[in-house]
Amino acid sequence: MGMVLPFEPHSITFDEVTYSLDMPQEMRNRGVHEDKLVLLKGVSGAFRPGILTTLMGITGAGKTTLMDVLSGRKTGGYIGGNITISGNPKKQETFARISGYCEQTDIHSPYVTVYESLLYSGWLRLSQDINADTRKVSILIT
Repeated sequence: MGMVLPFEPHSITFDEVTYSLDMPQEMRNRGVHEDKLVLLKGVSGAFRPGILTTLMGITGAGKTTLMDVLSGRKTGGYIGGNITISGNPKKQETFARISGYCEQTDIHSPYVTVYESLLYSGWLRLSQDINADTRKVSILIT
């Protein structure tokens, strides 16, 4: 018998999220006087379990930057605001273990389905002690 994986749906809420970088030298050379280049300014929202949520906007609107900040992929720059997981402050080490994020630049094989891609990712992430049926169920649920 395999290990039982507990599943708890979590919500992610973010309030007044900001993200900025030091102003690039090239922009300073062109006469920009600000110290920071603001890429996200006061963005708020929520992702709730069981509800499909989309981010829409023109190229350069900040969709990928927002997802990178929320997921913890942005490690440089200045991040502000509040990000919570089911009402608790987000801790990156815990968040990384309970979530997955597929970047738009990830390379996906045209020869496998989305389900097969998720299954493969789950097989790589989950312990070898977990049997195949339990792995499939946990991947489908998440």
